[in-house]
This record gives sequence, structure tokens and C-alpha cells, in this order.
Amino acid sequence: MTTESAKPTALRPARRWRWLRTAQSAAADLLFPPRCAFCFDECESRAGQPLFCSDCDDQFRPSAAARCSRCGIICPAADVPRGDCVNWRQEKWQFREVRTLGSYQDALREAVLKIKHVAYEPLAIALGQRLAECIQDRPLVEHPDVVAPVPMHWFKRLWRHTHTAQTLARAVALHLELPLASGLLVCRRPLARQASLTPPQRKLNVRGAFRRSRLVRLTGKRVLIVDDVMTTGATAQEAARAIIEGGAAAVFVATVARSSPDF
Repeated sequence: MTTESAKPTALRPARRWRWLRTAQSAAADLLFPPRCAFCFDECESRAGQPLFCSDCDDQFRPSAAARCSRCGIICPAADVPRGDCVNWRQEKWQFREVRTLGSYQDALREAVLKIKHVAYEPLAIALGQRLAECIQDRPLVEHPDVVAPVPMHWFKRLWRHTHTAQTLARAVALHLELPLASGLLVCRRPLARQASLTPPQRKLNVRGAFRRSRLVRLTGKRVLIVDDVMTTGATAQEAARAIIEGGAAAVFVATVARSSPDF
């Protein structure tokens, strides 16, 4: 009886604070109308939803193009029922599946370039939320246990004042209600820009570049790693390799954009 009678009393302060936060948020929206994270036009604020205006919201919907669920590239529709494609069968990928919003072109390409800068962290959060929605709409073959970003070397992070993959991963984890393991992987050395390298050079650039943290137990875990863009898959491959060697049961990949391996 004592426990039951105490429950309503214990909940009242939490309800008051929730009401106060809602009122504060409404007042802030009146004084400072929310703006689209991509184009900065005024837009409607929706709790837990990507902060996009209606036009940008349509632009960043997941592409309807037929894609290989294993590696994320556009493939013939006939390959979709198989669950893989020629690109997947030619490589020995360490990760099991990939989810992406679309091809690295047009507005999505512009957005990926913007979120590399600290001023566009709100856009990275919005894209991370949209990426999580994509995963909910197209569930992975197994439910991940934890979300982790592809790591960035500490010096590069200090130089940029932001870590794009971590911002994206945090938004994905929050939306999917999964734990975020931001320190799961460590980048051992500064890396050359992958975009400036040929496919063979990209593989060499990231070979052995990542190690898992000994502070995080991975045995039997299913890990979802998050990054901004995937091209040859070299970075995701090395990150997945380090995670699998740490005892993880499976690795999945989620990226904002996917470009052709021949890009």
C-alpha cells in the first residue's frame, strides 16, 4: 500500500518538469522560429524528427532505387531477391549488410560535404535521424546491439572541431534507442583523404588503421557502424575487421550516401 500510494507523488515533479520543458520549447520557437538544417528556411519543429522543411524533407528521403542489401550499391532489380550482387560476390566483405539514404550526388552530396564542418552539426543530426528511419523501414537481418562511429584520428578531429561520423552515430543510436559506443574503435594514425586516392590506394591507406578499444567487450555483439559516405568500402571493411577480431558476432554498416566503387 505504501509503495502504490507513493508512485503518483513521485511522478508529479517529473510531469511538472516535462510540462515546463514543453512550454520553454514552444516559447523558444516563437522567439526563434526553427530553420531547416539544410537550406535554413523556416520550418515546423517536430519532436524527434529531422529538422527539414518540406522541400528538403523530400530530397533526403531514402532512394527508391534497387540496391544490394549487402553492399548498398545500385544493382539490377533481378539481383535484389538474391540478397547480393556481383560487387558483393567479388569481395570478401567483413560486414553483413549496408543501409544508405541514396547515391552520392546532387543534394545528398552537398549535404555530405557540409556536415564535415562544425557549423553544420544540426544537419548531421537530421541526416542521422533520417538514416535511422531508413533502417527502421528496411530492417537489418539481425537487430544491432550497439552503434559505433567509424573513428577519426585525434589530430584531425582537433583540426576540424567536429567528428561527423560520431554526430551521425549519436543521432542514429538515439533514434533507434540503442547504446552508443563512441570509443569502440581507435584510429591509429593520420590518414590521407580517401576521396583523393584510387581504389587500390584507398585499401592501402586504411589497412591496419583501426584497433578496437580493450575497454569495450564485443563478444557475441552485433555492431552497427556509421559513416558519412561509402565508396569502395575500404574504410568500412577495415573497421569491420577490427570489430570482428574483437569477438563481435556481426557487423552492419549505415552511411548517409553511397557512391559507385568506380567513382
